[in-house]
Amino acid sequence: MAAPPKGTRGDAATITWLRERFRAYYRDAKIDLPPRYARREYGFMFWEAGMMQRHQAFKSADVLRDFLVRRTPMHVYYSSAYYESPGAPTMEEKSWLGADLIFDLDADHIERVKGMPYERMLEEVKSEIIKIVDQYLLRDFGFDASAILITFSGGRGYHIHVRDPRVWELQSHERREIVDYITGTELDAEALFRREPIDLKQWKDKATVKYRHRMPSPEEPGWPGRLAQGIVAAVERLESLPKEDATEKLATLGAIPTKMARDMYDALFAGRAGSRGIERLRRGDIDVFPSEKFLDPFRKVFVPPAVDLGKRETDEPVTSDIKRLIRMPHTLHGKTGLAVIPLGRDTIEDFVPLRDAVPKTWTEKPVRVQLRTGINIAIRDETFNLKEGVIQVPEYLAVFLACRGIASVAA
Repeated sequence: MAAPPKGTRGDAATITWLRERFRAYYRDAKIDLPPRYARREYGFMFWEAGMMQRHQAFKSADVLRDFLVRRTPMHVYYSSAYYESPGAPTMEEKSWLGADLIFDLDADHIERVKGMPYERMLEEVKSEIIKIVDQYLLRDFGFDASAILITFSGGRGYHIHVRDPRVWELQSHERREIVDYITGTELDAEALFRREPIDLKQWKDKATVKYRHRMPSPEEPGWPGRLAQGIVAAVERLESLPKEDATEKLATLGAIPTKMARDMYDALFAGRAGSRGIERLRRGDIDVFPSEKFLDPFRKVFVPPAVDLGKRETDEPVTSDIKRLIRMPHTLHGKTGLAVIPLGRDTIEDFVPLRDAVPKTWTEKPVRVQLRTGINIAIRDETFNLKEGVIQVPEYLAVFLACRGIASVAA
């Protein structure tokens, strides 16, 4: 199935049917309120076009559940921020106390997923979320895994909630700097290469200094190590090519003569095991070439892809917003009918949205729908190849199709 189209509100009968399915879910759903829930603002979008209600506060899960059953919203949000008076009607009156650090990543932010099937697209987004958590939040920033909540958004991506007290008072510009670090914005990769003196010889009044060139070791923390890992990976990809293809690529990307490209290739990959240039690069030693004139072409060829490999995408306005409303775990996404599922680092890898986010409330009871277009989809470990027209599908699939605007409930 290709990436689903945006959901539509459908006809009145379909909306009434969906609302009843959502109401049934909220009657039985386990609603876990977030930490410091009484200090958060809550917001809701309803099935009526353009209707948004916010500035709500709840003192217990039971009160919230009663609201969800009674009003049955299409979307449910809560604030990343904490307030003195979260239910106050204006932002000024709420009195901001702090906010969690939020990251939002969906398919719209990743160029390579365009045109992918929905299931594959979500796998790619999940892999990027894991890299942000592992490489940046846990390793570089040192957050504890217990302070990080990952959620499937119910739609096209994932959210990360950092609930460490140390982030609460960060202002927008400080949060934007965190995004800049993760996305590699204004990264000065060239500054990570250095020339070190290793020998000084002096004869009378004349001194001669011998230098060696270094790049970061792949074992170094932060961007230096990440850049080195990317360089080594890019060089390894070059080694996998036939020599003539690799030489041509070096000559083109490095803007150098073919002979120089051949010499660079030999310096990287010829020689005995343990002394080849690529093995020295893995140790952070870049003095593998016949002369310094090779260094600039080398950086031109291998640094840009190394930087690109290290960069991660995320939605900057979401992270820098200190009063953001974000989807609430265990609630339903009105344009898919899927649940917003909370995950940990230890559970996300095995998570499959179209299997694990389909509420158990939706049964296998057949429902007649008018399908507007043919579709292939795997959901709840069942594969469906559906043709346009009036057909019968299980209730759980009918909810998904109706929320997506692909089908309406047939009389």
